[in-house]
Amino acid sequence: MSNTDAMTLRGAELVALYCEPWDSPLRTSKHHFLAHLARANRVLYVEMPIHPLSALRHGDQWRRAVRRVGRGPLPVGDGLAVLTPACPLPYHRGSWLTSRLAVNALNQRAVLPQLRRAMGALGLRRPILWFYFPHAASLLDRVPHCLAAYHLVDDFTAMGGIPPTLATLERQLLARADLVVATSRRLYETRRPLCREIHLVRHGAFVSEFARAADPATRVPEELRRLPRPIVGYYGALHKLDLGLLRQVAVARPGWSFALIGPTEGSQGADLSAMRGLANVHLLGPRPFERLPDYLRGFDVAMMPFKVEPLTEAMCPIKMFEFLAAGKPVVSTDLPEVREMGDLIWRASDADGFLRCLEAALADGDPGAGVRRQAAARAHAWPARFAELEGLLVKALAARAGDGGS
Repeated sequence: MSNTDAMTLRGAELVALYCEPWDSPLRTSKHHFLAHLARANRVLYVEMPIHPLSALRHGDQWRRAVRRVGRGPLPVGDGLAVLTPACPLPYHRGSWLTSRLAVNALNQRAVLPQLRRAMGALGLRRPILWFYFPHAASLLDRVPHCLAAYHLVDDFTAMGGIPPTLATLERQLLARADLVVATSRRLYETRRPLCREIHLVRHGAFVSEFARAADPATRVPEELRRLPRPIVGYYGALHKLDLGLLRQVAVARPGWSFALIGPTEGSQGADLSAMRGLANVHLLGPRPFERLPDYLRGFDVAMMPFKVEPLTEAMCPIKMFEFLAAGKPVVSTDLPEVREMGDLIWRASDADGFLRCLEAALADGDPGAGVRRQAAARAHAWPARFAELEGLLVKALAARAGDGGS
């Protein structure tokens, strides 16, 4: 049974299933929230299981992960350890065989003894099972736990390569979870009929850290300072970007610089052949999370040229709050969660509209606009979001205890 102080989780055990590699060049909400919880609790961060083809498909990052398989939980900070499990087969929509639920069931049976050994090594007996991917739904029957929660951060059923059978696993997890948290209105509305209890808690930002991008004392990296102005910038995963739209905009404004910061290979990279031959598009590769405000300082406009598709229509972009915390003008394709920010963000539905929005953002001379953006961002600070998530966990644990479940 977890010890709690008011609505803060203290002395709890938590196993997160499954997550991006801990050493991913992109820091996700999983990294942020679980690192926060580990300050006062014991957390096992379980990466997405690796199969034999992973290293071939996803490059150096996954090859490094393969070398960690079999080493048990790796401590990466006080209260936080990372497990890299292995499974025998890809569960993927690439073929009839790899799309079958039986393949995922086989993989979870392979992961189970690895997970049990890691939990034993860390002394985790009845943890909170905090699900991020529904692949692990069957572990509910095999891993002792005091609570099952599903943090729904993406519409995984809309992801490329995901088998259609994953929807069955998600429905099972939604029906059995003691607590479901959705990070966007679209996810909340579509999953609400399928679960007992669901809450909408959007992503957030480290507002004070990204406000550093508005400070004249923040030094812009040299690789940006030498680019022709204006600089229109983006950082993050590249696979969700509408590169066709971006190419049209870049071709239309050859004197502008378009800076893309993010991995160019692996699961978060993209086929960037559409950018080939464009001298004003600069692919800078990934940069450390703590350096992003320095780069953001150098952007004249921050852009979010996401594809408009079911996957992106259900997401809540963390960078949206980070860009606003920096006071930067932001131009985005027209997505539901972006609309929630009203006129703080310029929105467009096609390349011509995106270009007009960029021009309007660059010409905007309102001296109070940056202040209003920063004020709006403060309502989405991570500490408040973490407190809300912890409060939901505390209430769910208390309810489970009252039912005699822990």
